[in-house]
Amino acid sequence: MSELEDILCIKFPDNCNISYITNNSKKVKKDSVFFALQGTINHGSIYAEEALKLGASIVVHDDVTLRTKNKKIFYIKDLENKILKFLNSYYKFDINNNNFFAFTGTNGKTSSAFLCHQLLNKMGFESIYIGTIGTKHNEKDIKTSFSSKTTPDIFELFEIVDSVKCDMNLLNICIEISSHALDQKRLEGINHFNSASILNIKNDHLDYHQNMSSYVDSKFNIFKTSSTVKLIKDELLRHTESYESSIKKNQKIITISDMNDCADIYFKIEEASIKESEFYILLNNPPQSQEHEKGKKYRFKCNLFPAFNISNLVFTICSIGFEEFSENLINDLSFLELPKGRAELIENISHNIIVDYAHNEDAIKNFLNSIEEYFENLIVVFGCGGDRDKDKRSKMLKSAIENSSKVIFTSDNLRDETFEKIFEDAKEGNNLDSVIKIRDRKEAIMHGTQIITNKDCLVVLGKGHEQFQEIKGSFVEYSDHEVINEIYR
Repeated sequence: MSELEDILCIKFPDNCNISYITNNSKKVKKDSVFFALQGTINHGSIYAEEALKLGASIVVHDDVTLRTKNKKIFYIKDLENKILKFLNSYYKFDINNNNFFAFTGTNGKTSSAFLCHQLLNKMGFESIYIGTIGTKHNEKDIKTSFSSKTTPDIFELFEIVDSVKCDMNLLNICIEISSHALDQKRLEGINHFNSASILNIKNDHLDYHQNMSSYVDSKFNIFKTSSTVKLIKDELLRHTESYESSIKKNQKIITISDMNDCADIYFKIEEASIKESEFYILLNNPPQSQEHEKGKKYRFKCNLFPAFNISNLVFTICSIGFEEFSENLINDLSFLELPKGRAELIENISHNIIVDYAHNEDAIKNFLNSIEEYFENLIVVFGCGGDRDKDKRSKMLKSAIENSSKVIFTSDNLRDETFEKIFEDAKEGNNLDSVIKIRDRKEAIMHGTQIITNKDCLVVLGKGHEQFQEIKGSFVEYSDHEVINEIYR
């Protein structure tokens, strides 16, 4: 262990064993090294003694105010700058040898990262997906206990990569990066992304970021990391001037658009249905690493819908590059699947029911607008989360009302609030003539199935893949999919 001691410039206690590294006091176990670091509210040093009681071999921290005579607790100057070297040495691989494909955005980052993972795997490359729906290595799900967050921190990331046990020089990591993770610098130490994408920026998570300016700032932090390819939705280009000083020099941001045919990368959907879509990508001014593709047009077909998922796929394709695709043929991507609970048309039942994760006003509006042409009426079941941004509740309900025939307002993770209080916020300023209030989510879905015809569609929004309801600190088992399957069994 002399190398680990040298990195921290300390001498470990006699008979010190190290079998685990963590910065989360709740994950400390026997023979851990607990890195007590500054959190969003408290410094981790307040858990130092507790960590030792849980079996930690040592605690290292950078809290200058902590006074202790415990010889297993070490103050380390400049600790944050030693973390990556320590983890690289302990796990015996350099995390930066891997290829990172990073996606952020208010909506679509799960789908984009998941599609990227599937494409790379189909091309024969080792790939890991990390994000909202868990972790996956190639076609195999891997345990999800590493992290409960959309984006893991650097300690959890090492755990995930170490669990795969493959040639680290061939590993691609397709990762969602949330605004919280970017703001908290959870992946500090990753010095290069193969690609970094900002898919869109809409009004969301203001309970955390407080204002839209702070939220936008967090998203643009993704471009502070060196990237071979930097991609952004064309409509967001206006923001880039504010971040010129933080964006790495000589790394041009490439715009993607389906509206502006002069964008760096332009795509057009030529045919679209729930079953199949065809589109092309025109490379007007591709990234420096793809300059040999300039002026080329590539055609694709896939089974994805609606239109915004084609946009997510375009970001994915442009992140990877075009070497594996043919310019002269229609490239068949029909093997691609969206993550569970994303624009998912439930199969083998007698009604049209779609489950989607949309949980902000723009996502609701865009999703409903994208599918309305396929059905006579849309009946929407959705709710608003408790203990989250209260200002968006009435906007979410407004989006649902304006883009559907009927809305069934129900529960979605009440947390420590009451359903009635959430509904009071949601109904403010809205006409409720087409709104039904049903607290129990299962009953709400059942009612929806009773009022739709074969030409209508019941759209169940907000929970997607989730398998729980969070109520007063407890996680109660619940799944939209299970409810629907039970109804049509």
